[in-house]
Amino acid sequence: MEILLNIVYYIIPFIVLLGVLVFVHEFGHFIIARILGVKVTTFSIGFGKQLCSHRDKYGTDWKIGAIPLGGYCQFLGDADASSSTEAAALKKLTKKEKKQAFPLQKPWKKLAIVLAGPGFNYLFAILVFAALFFAYGKVVYPPIVGALVEGGAAEQAGILPNDRIISINDVETPDFQSISNEVSLATNDNVLLKVERPLTFKVKAEALDMKGKKSPFKMIGIGGCACEKDNCPNKVTVDKIIAGSPADRAGFFNGDVLKQINNLPINSFTDLKNYIEQNQEEEYEISVIRPLVFNVLLKETQYDGGDGKIIKRRMIGIMSSSKIDFTSQKMSLIQALKAGAVESYDLTATTLRALGQMIVGKRGGDEVGGIIRIAEMSGDISKSGGFIGFVYFMALLSVNLGLINLLPIPLLDGGHVVIFLIEMITRREIKAKIKDLIFKIGLFIICAIMIFATWNDIKHLISRWFD
Repeated sequence: MEILLNIVYYIIPFIVLLGVLVFVHEFGHFIIARILGVKVTTFSIGFGKQLCSHRDKYGTDWKIGAIPLGGYCQFLGDADASSSTEAAALKKLTKKEKKQAFPLQKPWKKLAIVLAGPGFNYLFAILVFAALFFAYGKVVYPPIVGALVEGGAAEQAGILPNDRIISINDVETPDFQSISNEVSLATNDNVLLKVERPLTFKVKAEALDMKGKKSPFKMIGIGGCACEKDNCPNKVTVDKIIAGSPADRAGFFNGDVLKQINNLPINSFTDLKNYIEQNQEEEYEISVIRPLVFNVLLKETQYDGGDGKIIKRRMIGIMSSSKIDFTSQKMSLIQALKAGAVESYDLTATTLRALGQMIVGKRGGDEVGGIIRIAEMSGDISKSGGFIGFVYFMALLSVNLGLINLLPIPLLDGGHVVIFLIEMITRREIKAKIKDLIFKIGLFIICAIMIFATWNDIKHLISRWFD
């Protein structure tokens, strides 16, 4: 069962995610090429063994490959999917075909076709962001702890990842930004945090000794308000635990708020009682929320302010989770489109800033991730954030895919852009031997980055599994 769940939560979302983003990217190349009169001979999603294909009336082969880790558009006149050319092959083309061959186009047409891939990734991201903002409101990050700063105030106080911070000094914190605001407004370093901690217990019911008699049904040994009214103060809050019972041994506390039993909602203790009586031999997985209070002594912590400068500030020492929420205030269509563009711009600026810091040595390369990390993140988000969170992550990744392809690395779209710009300025085509050397260097760089990213992914997985 666990293997099936992992397929549903990790493998399928990953394939869908890459499939959609690769299609968007390659469709950008495809549609602009067709508009400009360049023939696309192959449009492929995935590599390796061909699973299915279809040739349209324009002579384009639409393919799906067995390895869903990318895709490509191959144009008439290309020797391979990287848009390299062979002079001998070009000479064999008819006069009509030469007009449609990519290598024989003017540099500005080549430039437009190459830029269309990343451009469509950005357009897709803006439209997805805008649709989400229009339908649900602006994105906010909930006050959930995603990670802890090592040695920080929160870690020392006992706060854990996935804890939801409800208030600071009795002031509610509805989103992650409000946590930072309240910390900055705190009049002293000792702050009171009210937290809700999600927990899951596995228990089996047993016949219990009830005042010298065995219970008629097997029980887990917790109790609370038995009424069904909405105003019941302790409707699903544990206020009684029988000593030595399965619930006691499992670690239930008074004050725990029951949420689900075997993925079914618990709306009252009657729901819990009925389920257990009807499923006496099952093992129950019960989800609860545990309210906790922490006295946290704020610590002066160093962090990167984003411009390469190290800033010292008193902090709780927590980082946000990948989960997202939306504000209830809806946007007009124009506002949503503008916000979508701003969101894409901000993501690009942040990524470029981080990349620049890595290049000059002010930031480590541990954050560089590859296919494995994408699969992990898409699975985590599909589990915790649901469909909307997954769609938001898809748009975010589309921005990154567009930006990465614009980097001036040979074989990537950005490398082709540099070549075509040089040809436009010099008004002469770069010699084939020089291009071949440039592409070989690009292949080496890309392979090196992929190996480095995969190594980071493996280290991250090992840390996640065994720490």
